[in-house]
Amino acid sequence: MRSLFWVRFFFASVVWLLSYLSTLGAQANPFLRPGDLSKKTQPIVRPAPPPPAPKPINSNLELRGFFKFQEVWRFAIFDKVKNKGFWLKKGESFDNGKVQIESFNPDTESIRMKGGQNLTLKSSQHRVMPVPSAQPVKKKIPSSSGKSPIRLPKAGLPRVKIPARTPPGTPRP
Repeated sequence: MRSLFWVRFFFASVVWLLSYLSTLGAQANPFLRPGDLSKKTQPIVRPAPPPPAPKPINSNLELRGFFKFQEVWRFAIFDKVKNKGFWLKKGESFDNGKVQIESFNPDTESIRMKGGQNLTLKSSQHRVMPVPSAQPVKKKIPSSSGKSPIRLPKAGLPRVKIPARTPPGTPRP
């Protein structure tokens, strides 16, 4: 009989809990005050930042010079990674066709490469590079402070005179 009471009590508790939770459907957070859910603010929607500019195909290229000879423009392209330069005409390519000149504007001194990359003439940095001198550099002579590298015994010790060397086969005095 006692177990029947507890089974009824358990089912009654479950039914009451389910009915209570159904009334909380509008207010799911028990820590909010009544009516706080109706004061929802609209989230601020910011426009997405513009995408970054596309990186050039090979940013290690420089236009180092150009000239016109017999109505044909030639351009000095330098690859900083390989540390090599090339002279190219319009339409020529190197690096297995990855680098090719499409057009040249002499007014702006810029070329347009295959793939949309633009190169402008590299300007001088206006600095003098150090050049090794042809004159020999004199070595500094260390100043002698009067101290001898030979250490002499301190006073109070007897001094011994060492006789001069005589060549072999000569009689000694």
